Amino acid sequence: MWPFPMESAHPLIVHFPIALLLSAALLDMLATAVRKPSWHRVALWNLGVGTLGASAAVWSGLRAAEVAKHSFEIHQVMERHQTLGIATLVLAAVLAAARLIVRDRLPAWWRAFALLAVLALAGTLGYTAHLGGRLVYEFGVGGSFGASDSLAQPSSHHH
Repeated sequence: MWPFPMESAHPLIVHFPIALLLSAALLDMLATAVRKPSWHRVALWNLGVGTLGASAAVWSGLRAAEVAKHSFEIHQVMERHQTLGIATLVLAAVLAAARLIVRDRLPAWWRAFALLAVLALAGTLGYTAHLGGRLVYEFGVGGSFGASDSLAQPSSHHH
């Protein structure tokens, strides 16, 4: 049994994959800019471990959404957060798998594509994190900070 309520576990889990996946994007950009191919391997490690962490974050987020009391307005933001979280995980997994397959045998077109893909990953990750922040700090989902009583009250909307 998990020692925390599931709605409390998601914020504990999610910060590591955010940091690792954003570090992967930053390292890939720096490796390209300063022409250090070995930094791409460090980025790949960050991408791989970040993807594993993102799968735990998505799992815990799906469990937390099942028990979170929320209004229709909150549900709209929560669904967008969930959809983008899953999309980010899929993009990270595909990118990590592709990079593991090709390793250092990257033609120039692949390096350009991989850099664009990791930047897209950082973008979806950033917006997903922004929505998660709104859920917590604006609407008070999973906590009592920042939410108005009318938004945090249970409604007729349930999962």
